Amino acid sequence: MIAVCIATYNHEPYIEQAIRSVLNQQCSEPMRIYIGDDASTDGTSAICMRLAKEDQRIVYLRRKTNMGLTNNTIDLYRHIMADGCEYIAMLDGDDYWFDSHKLQLQIDYLRTHAEVGFVHTGGRTDSGSSKWTFGQREGVYGIDSPGFANCTVVFRTNLLNEKLLCDIEAQHFLWLDYPLYGMFYQQTKWGYLPQQTAVWRDHESVSQPKDAQSILRLREERCRMWAWLDTQYPGQVGYSKEEASDFLHAQRLNLIYQFGDRSLITSDLMNAYKPRFWKQQIKQKGLKNKIIYTILRKFF
Repeated sequence: MIAVCIATYNHEPYIEQAIRSVLNQQCSEPMRIYIGDDASTDGTSAICMRLAKEDQRIVYLRRKTNMGLTNNTIDLYRHIMADGCEYIAMLDGDDYWFDSHKLQLQIDYLRTHAEVGFVHTGGRTDSGSSKWTFGQREGVYGIDSPGFANCTVVFRTNLLNEKLLCDIEAQHFLWLDYPLYGMFYQQTKWGYLPQQTAVWRDHESVSQPKDAQSILRLREERCRMWAWLDTQYPGQVGYSKEEASDFLHAQRLNLIYQFGDRSLITSDLMNAYKPRFWKQQIKQKGLKNKIIYTILRKFF
């Protein structure tokens, strides 16, 4: 049995396309769709309930209060584990699959590669005004790695266990895929299929903010996830604490330039970077923004 895990919150414009893209799958393996509706306040719930009445393969769970993305997904995993599903396919409520053979491709791969526990595919990104493709994630699983598009992932349910879920749950992370897949990276071999099968929407959301302060908060959260992974697998996730700190400072500098937000200039940042470094960054990036020169004149 394949479990398709869909966490959704206020995805009214997208959720029906997401669910129907699963229902349209042509796959020999039995399938069940688990939808965790995190107390949506728009029309998401009505759409999910209507589709659940149309197709008995849909298990619709409406949350009484907002649990947050991580806890919502972990609860779905617990239902899936209890039901004995062998595989889990991930799809966020604002994304969709466009290859009707996606699940069959990935299940066939896992069946013929017993040593592989996790397989992802290529896909497309849709930001509304532009579209581009993405492929295999390469390199060490580190703090600035691009990670995976969640909508392309299928993994074996036996990679999960209650201790792992409780350990991650206790950290209160804003999202789940980065730390969870970081654990999988150490536990199993990964597979990749080059077929483009899914669309990841790049639009403003909790996990994809468009303002400087919120973006920085997510970068800080990524560092916190990395630090936790390092406690689980010391020295195996690609970065030292110093490098993680440098990553955050560089992100802050880039956001100051991109948004012109001077509130991001902190004493910690100024103490960490010397004038030589800042000038080097400006030269490398070819920055000619007035804000940067104002910073240089004021602090150096």
